Amino acid sequence: MQDVANLLKNKGFFPVRIRKEPLYTLFFLYRDFMLKRGFRELAVFCRQMASMLESGIPVIECLSVMCQQNSHPGLTRALRRVIRDLKRGFTLSEAFRNQPGIFPEILIYTVETGEIAGCLEDILKKLAVHFETMAKYRERLKTSMTYPAILGAVALVVFYYTSNNILPVYSNMFEESGVYLPVITRIFMSVSTNMGRYVLYSLSAFFLLLLGLYKLKRDPEKAYAIDKFWLSTPVLGPLQKKSTSAILCRVLAILISCGIPLVKAIEIVESAQKNQVFKRDLQVALENLRIGKNLAVSLRDSSFPPLMLKMLQVGIESGKLEEMLFKTADFYDSEVEDMQSRLLSIAGPAALILMSLIIGFAVISIVLPMFNIYSSF
Repeated sequence: MQDVANLLKNKGFFPVRIRKEPLYTLFFLYRDFMLKRGFRELAVFCRQMASMLESGIPVIECLSVMCQQNSHPGLTRALRRVIRDLKRGFTLSEAFRNQPGIFPEILIYTVETGEIAGCLEDILKKLAVHFETMAKYRERLKTSMTYPAILGAVALVVFYYTSNNILPVYSNMFEESGVYLPVITRIFMSVSTNMGRYVLYSLSAFFLLLLGLYKLKRDPEKAYAIDKFWLSTPVLGPLQKKSTSAILCRVLAILISCGIPLVKAIEIVESAQKNQVFKRDLQVALENLRIGKNLAVSLRDSSFPPLMLKMLQVGIESGKLEEMLFKTADFYDSEVEDMQSRLLSIAGPAALILMSLIIGFAVISIVLPMFNIYSSF
């Protein structure tokens, strides 16, 4: 308790009461934290909120209705805390900001601007479209990975069953016959004998790799090197560049349409950016914007696609930057969707071939010695 109190005091807070929470509350904290990544829930929240506000329902009543109808526990608890803050005199954006790790920064800043400008309903509609797009990104990624993952799991199950239940039956017969065992059979028998050890080693190596990556990602310089490597890969690199460009353009367009200055909008996007390469590019762009350069020139030496920079330049010169940002976001959305569709069309057959090779390896390793036994008679 004293350590927690000292930590809070060092950060400028003065705790009134500190209490221990039971272990099960960690689950709820996790659910609340995951809400920030629950784009579908945020999209539904923004759309329903906009519809009720257009109908003339007060903000507190809107949130109360959504608390009763919402099925996401983390969002329901967060909305109850928001209602409590609203009754204490906070604005909606301030109440959102008082829920750290729950509501994204783009939601907080745009709602704050909407409250000042009196266009909260329109802003919530734009945010709903943005979160729906983000949800589609995630769903397409899950869809593209599901089929290969199922095929890989089936292949591993068949291989495991064959090596632990079928091969031992035949291995005794092979030893008694004294027939020469092919190399493929000896490899399969060795794998079968040491299966538990191999699985343990593989899992240990996997967890050590994850731990190592986690440690490296906490160091900005090493995280930058890792992100730079992924961006240089043939398939994942272009996909990540296009998806990041689409998200950046749409978020910037929404922020600018709300009346947020471009420099402040870039600051919001930069603070939310996890990829260290793009984060540094945005930091350089911020410095250039502050000395009077335009956005396209500020991003000229960045990792963003050249086509995006040309479209931004056209938008700046024509005085229609917001419109061009939305068009650029839509363009790269379609590009990402096409790339994901092509990857899915390749990943399915590739996983099927891999499954066939694994199962074929197991079958051939058993069948070949049997042919040798029959030919010896």
